[in-house]
Amino acid sequence: MAIKIKQGDRYNLPVAIEMGGVVLTPDIVETVEFMLGGHRKLFPGEVQYSPEDESFHVPVTQEESFAWPAGETVWLDFRVKFPGGDVIGVEKKLGIAVVDAESTEVI
Repeated sequence: MAIKIKQGDRYNLPVAIEMGGVVLTPDIVETVEFMLGGHRKLFPGEVQYSPEDESFHVPVTQEESFAWPAGETVWLDFRVKFPGGDVIGVEKKLGIAVVDAESTEVI
């Protein structure tokens, strides 16, 4: 299923990360860097982890989603820092389609 974000949307985007067949959880990572449409978000920090769906929840603000051009794709890229210092980027970026909104007002 393709992921879509409408301009002006504000919510937490759930992202499950798997490396080598292992679902990453906070107990096996030190830091996760998410780059979404030019915005950097970190776990721990503004990105939270949900054990219920085993995913990191990356916040998207209305201002951020309004800034993304309609009809384009924004990319979610992430790198993981493990205890011990290794940093590994996930090879596959996640494309998110941006859908046009009639209103451009933050509510």
